[in-house]
Amino acid sequence: MEFRRIEISRIVEDPDQPRRAIDEAGLAGLADSIRQHGVLNPITVTPLHGVDGFRIVTGERRWRAAQMAGLFDLPCLVREPGDADNSPENRTTEQIIENVQREDLTPLDKAQAIKALRERLGANNKEIGQRLGISERTVGYLLDLLDLPASIGEQIVSSPNRPADGALTEKHGRFLRQLNDDPELQERLTEKIRDERLSGDDTGRVARALKQRPDKRAEILNSALEDLPRVLDISGDTDGPPPFSKGRAFVQIVDRILPTLSEVQVGAVSGGDLPALEEALENVKTAVDALLAEARAARRALGAD
Repeated sequence: MEFRRIEISRIVEDPDQPRRAIDEAGLAGLADSIRQHGVLNPITVTPLHGVDGFRIVTGERRWRAAQMAGLFDLPCLVREPGDADNSPENRTTEQIIENVQREDLTPLDKAQAIKALRERLGANNKEIGQRLGISERTVGYLLDLLDLPASIGEQIVSSPNRPADGALTEKHGRFLRQLNDDPELQERLTEKIRDERLSGDDTGRVARALKQRPDKRAEILNSALEDLPRVLDISGDTDGPPPFSKGRAFVQIVDRILPTLSEVQVGAVSGGDLPALEEALENVKTAVDALLAEARAARRALGAD
């Protein structure tokens, strides 16, 4: 690759760029920084065929912010068409990686980009995860968001390590997807999430209750979260243990483990922290293996199938 300064007017965005939404406030902040300090990291471009211009591979936000800041040219790394890493597949992968790491894409945009990349490469979720530095399970969870109605999927925002404050997150989306067979119920739970600022785990509790007790749906949706055990554990029920019995509570604890583990991105862990992560995962595996052995032994003792 060659380093050059190129006039902004000769650079165009990539129409296949996976980002669809631009955070205008964040872009304005980046433009202010560029006015003060310039563009510190070059963008990557590739020459346009038959035209005296270049198409962006990575760095569209810097290019847009530089225009807002009034710059004349930009530092660029020029990737020639014949370069081995300049294939459409590699360009798309780089764009997705850059945006996923910077959290510039909405979860739905991530999902759509990953779906396009998977189809273009003919790859499975594990292979896509390895390219993007995320787990196979995370790839699956993101693709699951595409099953949601567009009106809900478009509301989902990234909220890593922060309270959702009434917004829908990927975790909310995973539980809302369980109600795909009833769009009206799905929308009512979405409203409850916003109105009561339910966390992802709280949403999981409500969604499971709605699935387990369709006869109580109106009461579940109209009740505060702390009142759910009272609503569900009504005398006269004869169809097995109530959803919030102690045994069911243990099942729900285990159900919450996988979504939590899916948030771990091994590719983002520094080398110095990898041994500690490996040890922590081994401890989890040991605990799970022990509980699984106990559960199997208990079933055998009860004569269960």
